[in-house]
Amino acid sequence: MPAAGWDPAHAPDEPLVPSAVVNLGFVVNVIEDHQERRDALHKAWALAQEVLVVSARMDWEAPTEPGRPFRDGFLTKTGTFQKFFRQDELRAWIDSTLDQKSVAAAPGIFYVFRSAATQQHLLSRLTRTGGSRRTGVAELVLRHHKELLNPLVEFVASTRRLPNPAELDQVPRLLEVFGSVRSAFSVIRRVPDSGDWSDIEVGARKSSEARFEANLTVLQPLIDFLRDRGRLPRDGDEFDSTALTDAFGSVRAAYSLVRRVAGADVWTDYEARARTDFLVYLALAAFGGRPKFTDLPADLQNDTRDFFGSYKEATAAADQLLFTVGKPEAVDAACRESGIGKLTPEALYVHVAALPVLPAALRVYAGCGQALTGRVEEATILKLHRQKPQVSFLSYPRFDADAHPALATSIVARLRELNVSYKDFSQRDNPPILHRKETFVSPDYPGRPKFAALTAKEERLGLLDSPTIGTRVGWEAALRDAGWMIRGHQVREL
Repeated sequence: MPAAGWDPAHAPDEPLVPSAVVNLGFVVNVIEDHQERRDALHKAWALAQEVLVVSARMDWEAPTEPGRPFRDGFLTKTGTFQKFFRQDELRAWIDSTLDQKSVAAAPGIFYVFRSAATQQHLLSRLTRTGGSRRTGVAELVLRHHKELLNPLVEFVASTRRLPNPAELDQVPRLLEVFGSVRSAFSVIRRVPDSGDWSDIEVGARKSSEARFEANLTVLQPLIDFLRDRGRLPRDGDEFDSTALTDAFGSVRAAYSLVRRVAGADVWTDYEARARTDFLVYLALAAFGGRPKFTDLPADLQNDTRDFFGSYKEATAAADQLLFTVGKPEAVDAACRESGIGKLTPEALYVHVAALPVLPAALRVYAGCGQALTGRVEEATILKLHRQKPQVSFLSYPRFDADAHPALATSIVARLRELNVSYKDFSQRDNPPILHRKETFVSPDYPGRPKFAALTAKEERLGLLDSPTIGTRVGWEAALRDAGWMIRGHQVREL
């Protein structure tokens, strides 16, 4: 990707050229004159063909003694000017200066889009959950026919060869479903983590078997699209149907085959998830001014038609969801009924990886916080407050590695006040720490069994009964007094 840049000190002779993306990075915070600051933003916006990225230093970055007050900022000891913005202040200044609605990308970073369609495409991607893990055709087929294929897996794993017809009761059914034992085994072999089959001799393939295996590859882009979007591709979607049409005559014919061999339930699940994703996106789109239907990109128009029939129906459902999130009792009920996360009287704490599987109301609640902060990359745990409209983004950098990780930073989005605050715990001698890590994550989270085993051991030893263990010093004292220590995720005697 070609890139160019201009800087008054380091690259003053470089030309200013219109570009798809223009980055005005940490410039406005060093300009002391208000009009010059506005002019710099206007000039950058004039060069941005698709999106302008504006970043500035945040008020929480200011040192204890930032320097001598000067205008709306400070003069540092070296004589340079620095303006430290609040998150809401920076957004308001960008919006009022450009007469545009900016989008928070991260704390201290905002996007301004030329096209409503481009903006909505990005926002919808942030709420879409289907593409988190690629699911192969073979994996879907194995999942649907596991009772039929598992005996074949066990036979080959123990004998290291394919069975003869008389050696496996399931052979007639395998022939009926897959055409041959060899084709059935080709499905197993293509599933990641199904085992090492490199030494298995399968012999020469028939032409029909070769077509079956080739079609698994041809069908994969359709599976990926269905998993991501929950519907068949239409005109206007980013999908190349050439190979599918050549092999099967049409996309719908290919889908019929996949639905037949992989079962119907998984596609129903994909559709339900994608519909919820779209509803969450549309609810959150209201914060920047929900676009007209004609301003939506073609793929989102297709989502609207397939999931809701009309934009009127879709926006009505999104408004109802947003209205629900605005009621404290509804948020509290959603927190209590969530099957994932650690519930306390104050809040529901949940790992960020579990956000896509939370109820739609909690996803929108968290999204309201993110609309103020932007994406908090370092966040590990979301704190969804039950009694007040507030979302906290908590950073535990060693969540996976440490048995009881320490809180490093917190960013709090106060929805009623529309402001954002930051607190740094990383240099404290006695930061808050976590216990019972398995309660924060989803059942399939890597390491969860290890977390749960540690908690069970600590509970048996009575280590979690003290009210002082919520901080590092208190926890270390409780361990020491009881004669134990933690190594990795194991409890050891001192």
